Amino acid sequence: MKFKSSLVVSMILAVLAGAGATAQKTVDAVLNGTGLWLGSDPRERAGTLIEGEALARLSWQADAPAFPGDRPGSLTALYDARLAPGRFGVPLAEIWDQDDTFTAAAVFVIEPEGFRADPNGFFEISWGLWNTAQTGMNRTGNFSDFAADSFELLEFAWFPNVSDFFGGPFLSPALFGEADEASPLFPFLGGFANFAFGSEAATLPMGEPLMAVLEHRPEADAVVVSVHRVIQGGRVVPIPGAVSVIDLTTLPRRMYSFDALGLTLWQDGFSGEPSSLYARVTFHRLVAVPGRVNRLESLLHLPPPARP
Repeated sequence: MKFKSSLVVSMILAVLAGAGATAQKTVDAVLNGTGLWLGSDPRERAGTLIEGEALARLSWQADAPAFPGDRPGSLTALYDARLAPGRFGVPLAEIWDQDDTFTAAAVFVIEPEGFRADPNGFFEISWGLWNTAQTGMNRTGNFSDFAADSFELLEFAWFPNVSDFFGGPFLSPALFGEADEASPLFPFLGGFANFAFGSEAATLPMGEPLMAVLEHRPEADAVVVSVHRVIQGGRVVPIPGAVSVIDLTTLPRRMYSFDALGLTLWQDGFSGEPSSLYARVTFHRLVAVPGRVNRLESLLHLPPPARP
């Protein structure tokens, strides 16, 4: 896709690959970025990644912009822990691995109507990056087999369940590395044999636009996940306490790569009745760019990569 010079200039002003980055590096970051464009129904678009039973959980709305910086169109996902799993997203413009710095972000609204998080359950609202050849559909394991097959997966994950015993809710991003079949734990845990996560108690507001940001910083041995409010004028302000860090040095085998970005709609192998989670989340933006982003507001204005 060719970009007009005026559009390139606006991109340069919007997205910065890092402090002191050259203009060319910034342009490269934009051109190699990925976004799920919602101006038309992405379920019917060529090139969209549809895995498992994702379509049963999604609805698209041709609605007007809902807040400053928004664009027409939104996609509502049903996080019901009892349903068959699926993933829905787009290919990355390039493959990223454990050595690459990149930033991904989603703008979404957690709908309060019908929301339920069972205090006796534990399940997530999630999105992230995965490897289409390696990441399976079993994220949780089950009572008869604890092994997960969700290898090479990096996720934003918020667990809204609150219990008297465990507390909550928790912002708990997770990283599954490549399958480590040499690990003595692999036959029993599968993906959890090469797994790292962060966890912080964090309450997220419902019924208002939020921006979740996932920063992969290998030079700092960290993945930093934060959540922010999108307020009047299109400004982004952090939610106190809504920051969680994955320490990459705790991953037993630090090898992984990603080629896709999107929504991860899992099934809870341990859920009974009622469902451990029932939530509708309306997504307004989902983007990923190489490098660091200095000003988070720029992610609200990042143009989509290309229309079909």
